[in-house]
Parts: sequence; structure tokens; C-alpha cells
Amino acid sequence: MKLKYRLLKILLLIVSLGFLMNFAIRRHNDKKVDKINVTIGNSDKVYFVTEKIIRKTIDGSSKNGKKAEEIKDLDIIKTEENLDKNPFITWSNVYVDLDGNVNVDVVQKVPVVRVKTAKEEFYLDENGGKFPLSSEYSYPCLLAGGNVKPDEYRKLAYLAHNISVDNLLKNHIIAIEKEKKNSYNLFLNLEGVYIEFGDLKNCRQKLTNLKEFYKQYLDKVGFEPYSKISVKYNNQIVATKR
Repeated sequence: MKLKYRLLKILLLIVSLGFLMNFAIRRHNDKKVDKINVTIGNSDKVYFVTEKIIRKTIDGSSKNGKKAEEIKDLDIIKTEENLDKNPFITWSNVYVDLDGNVNVDVVQKVPVVRVKTAKEEFYLDENGGKFPLSSEYSYPCLLAGGNVKPDEYRKLAYLAHNISVDNLLKNHIIAIEKEKKNSYNLFLNLEGVYIEFGDLKNCRQKLTNLKEFYKQYLDKVGFEPYSKISVKYNNQIVATKR
């Protein structure tokens, strides 16, 4: 008899908690959307995504298809899906806190190189991910041209990244050009001389060799006496005079 009484008390407690929880959820969902907090990652570097775009995505993803005026109008999953479809966003997170505030966190993609082929023009991020140019904003980064193939995107991005994070290299190298299959050249901010880079293998070692050659020799005599400096060979630099 005592056991049945205890089970009845537990059942009543569960039902009461379920009722209270359901009431709290309904009351929470009926709240007006008072505040939308938007955090845009990498906004100190790029400006592809604005708060206006985020808010428009929230309203366009709402259950009423117009504007999310109440918490119950929000479709969190659909909002995240639509944010992730934005070609300039790499990651998103949407949630509503206990105060009824909508919080949106997104991270923008950052280009490391802008590629122009005979057919199209696009950006690559640090991981070699391809995404389009923006009609609203142009990011200043290394330029690359030629018949660049998709299987080269990651290695090309790796080369561009290593150049862009090095003060010496980024002050001299302004563009990358694919001359032919497995053969790339680096162009300097000095007309009439270029660096024959070769294929995209061992790029870090090649750049290290180039920096050492510059510090030990080119820093003293300059690039002017040469028409080409080749780092395509393993642990060897060949300078061709004009």
C-alpha cells in the first residue's frame, strides 16, 4: 500500500512538473522578440556580412515568412541553415536565452588569394575553400591568375597564406601566376623581374630559401640587376642577370 502511495505521489509530481514546464515554454514562446544580439566574427578583417543581412535572414526564415515578432515565430534550425548557405559565412549559431533575447553568432570567411582564370574569378580561404566575389565589398589580398585547377586550390592557398603572414614577402610579392602545368611564377612590385617558383610542392622551404637569399644578398644589391630568380630547384637558387 505504501509503495502504491509513493508511486502515485511520483506520478503526480511528474504531471505537475510537465504542466509547469509546458506553461513556462508557452509563456516564453509568446514573448515579443525584444532584442537581437548579432556577433560577426572576423569583422576586424573583412566586411562581407552586415547586421542588416543577418536580420533579414532571421525574418526570411521565420515561421510566418515575414518577420519574427514573437519567439514562437522563430525557426532556429532554418535560420542557421540559411545563414550557412551564405557564401561568405563559414559557421553560424542561433539561440534564444532565458530573457527572450535572440543571439546570433556568425564567422565570416577571410580570403588569402583572389584567383582569376579565363572563365571565372573567385576567392580562396586559408583552407583552399572557394567562394565568390562580393558586389558590395572587395578584400585586398594576393592576386593569382592562370589555369588553376580545383586540385591545386589548397596548395595555392597555403602558398598565399605563407606569403601574406610574412612581412618581408608580402612587401615584395604582389601576384602569383600559373604559367603552365606544375609551374608558377611570383611577381614583385618591381617591374622587369619575377621569381620562378615551379610547382607548389615544398612551398615553405622555397620561401625560406628565398628569404635567406634576400637577406644575404639581394638586400644589398637589390633586384634590379636580375630578370629572374628561380627557387624551383631543391635547396638551390639560380639568379639570371638581365
